[in-house]
Amino acid sequence: MTRSIFFKTALIAAAAISIFSCTKENTVITVPMDKKVIVINQGNYTEHSASISLYDEVTGQVENRVFETANGVSIGATVISGTIAPNKQAYLICNNPDKIEIIDSKSAKVATTPMTEGLESPRAAIVLDNRIYVSNWGYEYNVLPSGYWEFNKSYIAVYDLSTKALIKKVLVGTDAEGIVIYGSRLFVATKEGVRVLDITGDQMATVATIRANSVTGAAKYLTFDKYARVWASFPDKGVIQIDPVTLTVTNTVEVPVDYMDGYITTDKAGEKILTYYTKFNSSYMPEEASIYTVDVTSGSVSKLFSGTYFYGVGVSPSTGNIFTAEVSFTSNSVMKVVGPDGTLKGTATTGVGTARYLFF
Repeated sequence: MTRSIFFKTALIAAAAISIFSCTKENTVITVPMDKKVIVINQGNYTEHSASISLYDEVTGQVENRVFETANGVSIGATVISGTIAPNKQAYLICNNPDKIEIIDSKSAKVATTPMTEGLESPRAAIVLDNRIYVSNWGYEYNVLPSGYWEFNKSYIAVYDLSTKALIKKVLVGTDAEGIVIYGSRLFVATKEGVRVLDITGDQMATVATIRANSVTGAAKYLTFDKYARVWASFPDKGVIQIDPVTLTVTNTVEVPVDYMDGYITTDKAGEKILTYYTKFNSSYMPEEASIYTVDVTSGSVSKLFSGTYFYGVGVSPSTGNIFTAEVSFTSNSVMKVVGPDGTLKGTATTGVGTARYLFF
């Protein structure tokens, strides 16, 4: 594909959690932008306190609890992530209970019955052509010596977009998280590395597993730069750059990455990868949080913005503004809107556990 065209349109097509999907050599799904942001407030896992806020980038105004306002009920789950389809329906990925709520992005009204079949701790989703791809941890797990659990039967669930019927499930490894698509290849972040699957004809055969020799730990999230190269976060090390054609690692950059979440995204121009990291003290109290940028050409790392406790980062494809929040999992969070130069442009009170930003 033409690289400049890819990035300008892919950012628009993504509209969510750094899920960029290139479809064919010169074809990228395009979603017209309204300069609105769906703010996902994850909530506290045990309390079903998740909510959705709607932010207007033009007016700087935020509406909280728009799902409840539109539908008369709470979302009743923990919202892990989300994505926006080309028709501007938002797919909200929920745990406890496991479901995908599908809503109209502007009105927040439920568009159809929630998807539940084939979901076991779903993590991320992509809507492409007539398919929906969802990464799942699965329910089977091992207990590590540290006491942490690892989900060793993670899989991708494939659905028909029109009927929402489950087509198949395919195992991909352990702790599957972020996913992106390049051409006919689905890239999946797992503990084993970045799995690559051939999605042609729904065959979902594994093509490769990619990781740098010097990198330990799990891959967490994926994004693209302006050259259509895939970047993967490995919190033990930083980020790696992958050529999506040759499936080789072309660069490794040491940069702080949040260990629990590992989320990364790309700036508006596709020239910088953004990560975030919160430092905790021995009592597990947050001390300092920072957003970092990685230059995709030179690999140089810079600290862009600092606070106390961040749990996510997003970049508007319309304005280039950066979104994060001083997060709380017991009360409302305070969302921060930051300019590309790192200056604070505005704040807004959102919900419990503000974590993801879907742009449309």
